[in-house]
Amino acid sequence: MTARRILLLTVVAYPGAVSAQNIAEVQVAPPSVTIRIGERSGLLATAFDRAGNVIPTVRLIWSSNNVAVARVDNNGTVTGVGGGVAIVEARAGTRKGQAAVQVVGAAAAPPPTPPASGANPPAGGPGQAPAPSGADPFAGQVVGSGPAAVLRIEPPTVYLLPSENTRVSPRALRDDGSPAAPVAVTWKSLRPDIASVDQNGVIVALAPGQGTVQVTSSGGLTATAPIVVQPSDIAIQEPIPLVMSPGDVDTLHVMVPAQGGRLVSPLALQWSAADPSVARVSLTGVVTAVAPGRTTLSVVGLLQTKTVDIVVHRTVEQLAVSPTYKLDVPLPIQGTTKFQVQALAADRTPVPEAPFRWTVGDTSLASFDPASGTLTGKRAGKTTLVVRGPGSGLVVTWQIRVIAAGLKLSAARLGLPLNRRYPLRASFADEAGVVIGPATGVTWASDNPPVVAVAEDGAVSTASYGHARITATAPGGRRAVAEVFVQGEIVVASSRTGRFQLYAAERANLAQLRKVMDDTAVATEAAFSPDGSRIAFTSTRDGQPEIYIMDADGTSAARLTNSPGADGDASFTADGQAVVFHSLRTGHRQIFLQPITSSDAVQLTLEPADNSQPTVSPDGETIAFVSNREGNNHIWLMSKDGSSQRPVTRGPQSKETAPRFLRDGSLAYLLEQKESGRTVTQVVKVDLATGKVTPLSGVDLVVADFTVSPAGDLLGLVVAVQKNVFRVYVQPVGAAGSGAPVPIPTTGAEQMVSPAFMP
Repeated sequence: MTARRILLLTVVAYPGAVSAQNIAEVQVAPPSVTIRIGERSGLLATAFDRAGNVIPTVRLIWSSNNVAVARVDNNGTVTGVGGGVAIVEARAGTRKGQAAVQVVGAAAAPPPTPPASGANPPAGGPGQAPAPSGADPFAGQVVGSGPAAVLRIEPPTVYLLPSENTRVSPRALRDDGSPAAPVAVTWKSLRPDIASVDQNGVIVALAPGQGTVQVTSSGGLTATAPIVVQPSDIAIQEPIPLVMSPGDVDTLHVMVPAQGGRLVSPLALQWSAADPSVARVSLTGVVTAVAPGRTTLSVVGLLQTKTVDIVVHRTVEQLAVSPTYKLDVPLPIQGTTKFQVQALAADRTPVPEAPFRWTVGDTSLASFDPASGTLTGKRAGKTTLVVRGPGSGLVVTWQIRVIAAGLKLSAARLGLPLNRRYPLRASFADEAGVVIGPATGVTWASDNPPVVAVAEDGAVSTASYGHARITATAPGGRRAVAEVFVQGEIVVASSRTGRFQLYAAERANLAQLRKVMDDTAVATEAAFSPDGSRIAFTSTRDGQPEIYIMDADGTSAARLTNSPGADGDASFTADGQAVVFHSLRTGHRQIFLQPITSSDAVQLTLEPADNSQPTVSPDGETIAFVSNREGNNHIWLMSKDGSSQRPVTRGPQSKETAPRFLRDGSLAYLLEQKESGRTVTQVVKVDLATGKVTPLSGVDLVVADFTVSPAGDLLGLVVAVQKNVFRVYVQPVGAAGSGAPVPIPTTGAEQMVSPAFMP
């Protein structure tokens, strides 16, 4: 029998385990018994539910109201103590059943000594009642030695369907419970209208109800067993439909679910097949698959008929599986991995009906759900997952490595504008930090929900400006944290308080400026990190322009550079772990690279040219900058280590400044050139692969500097509205051309410069 069938048998048997409060009645059989002093006899209690079904697994408590007359043990065995009548009770919860026990006379005489060599004595021998003709009074008894003290019937309770028959056996036992010498017995039915019994112990169910059979030895020992006859439906034990391969042989079993899932004797049943060309079946339920197709089998007996669907699938030649079995599969504790298998015929077409059997080598390390194909880690260690298909050699084995994996989030730090939703994702990672797969069973929490709330799926929503810690907790207690900073989408330097400070606004409300932080001196040239969680800026708080780094909410500001020359125009690298900037520390402005956690800067460009305004490509491989090495200011490119420096623009008739990489890898910059005797400025974009230049703005404004959103949909223009008077305009960039520029409102003599967009 397959493991799957064993599991089904267990499930079917389980409903019998009904708690005491569901018991409607307890019956004790026989309801009365007469024994001698010192003699023993067995009583049997049966519990029933409201529908009259037997509850076979109830624990019963036995007691006697007069232990001076009769005692009873936990198995229902009554022992005569003294003359009189005692009421023996079997209780289950609040329900109880009773039997009257009459104890008479002196102790019973010991039975005669059995003949030597353990042979059965002849019927009608000395001291024995003659056995009925044609019956073996010793049938079914275990050979033992010594006088019998107790007589039992096995099984102790018999469940039958109307017209069903079975055989019970007597057991002669000594005082210590070991087998005694066989004794001659006679059988009797106390309810012949419900069940009959012959002298060989064969019981035939005649009508619904509860009867009792009694066995009596020649020495006067007696035992009884209740016979419960219930009209109940029979069922097929195996899962239906039964799926087989051509040539497979299997055996079907019929059971009675309402009677604890007991099996019905195949001799009481008769099987037949509707289409023997697909599947054949013997009279006792042995099925042989013949050829692909579908048919039904029928079983008749015990006044009932049941049918079984049979599916014979095509022969499977190979299995296609996922993930690959050639590599170890890492599985986190409490994590899950999906496994898939497909049966293929000789022509490589799927055989969807083919069944599979899954086994885990060590179920203490991992458990598998065949219905979903999900393996779940339980404890660290190595085990295997095996799938077997319907055929010889169709076996695939995965080596499973269950590990105490860590939890890793899709972002450890994150900057977001107001009213933005962002999906955080949690993954399991191995000992080296390599992501294994999506984490399951994760719970999410925010330490500051009024600023950032988090949903059950990890999606964060920003509600107000500030900072929150989002914690993901996996089953087993593994945790990961994401720092989320909420800031305005556009940051500018404004002089509204008398000196330039950093302010932020949303594109939907440009008039509502909020100060990012209070600088003791001048703060300008803000630049967001790629994840939006940090801002690099230039400040003179220590006497001269230096680069500072702070969290995007304006906290934790720290000085990054410290040199004798002015530093400025910082831009983050693609990984956010370093900045490029220009510095006058060598006499001319040169490009430097410095990690945000180090004071060591690496010079990337050389004297005597002036090199400034660096920006890093999204892939982190290329730096664009401005150089005057050929006379005018032009855009140049170099590798991230400073090698392979080459021009993008050149010529004496134009100047190009302020390069800005877009998310798609194209490069925007500010173009200044002469047209009809006047100087015009315009923001353009160049495709570095093709050299194609596309305008992003018009030429009607005098643009001194600009920035562009990483998506390329918004421009921030620094416009000279008068001589040495600057304002910031925000201009949408659409597919059909640029929208109208909108100024950020100012008051009095306020000026604005150096806009920056959050990624």
